[in-house]
Amino acid sequence: MKREWKKALEQFWAGKLSEQDFLVTVKKLRLQYLKKQKEIGIDLIPVGDFSLYDHVLDTAVLFGLIPDRFQTGEKKCFSGYLFFYRPRQ
Repeated sequence: MKREWKKALEQFWAGKLSEQDFLVTVKKLRLQYLKKQKEIGIDLIPVGDFSLYDHVLDTAVLFGLIPDRFQTGEKKCFSGYLFFYRPRQ
């Protein structure tokens, strides 16, 4: 399970993986990580330790600290959320 998360995110950004397929992949990986923790004997498995890319940005979005230039007035969607993460090219 090395770098699968990053590879899936990069494929999503490149348009090689649909949003739905990306979310399915992420869910599968998260469940694998939890299962691995349980298998090695961790009694208290942490929750909320997951981030798609950057935990600081996740917290900012959680509290609605989105710069005006990114506000669209439309319902926020997952793809829009990932726009913040996307490296500038």
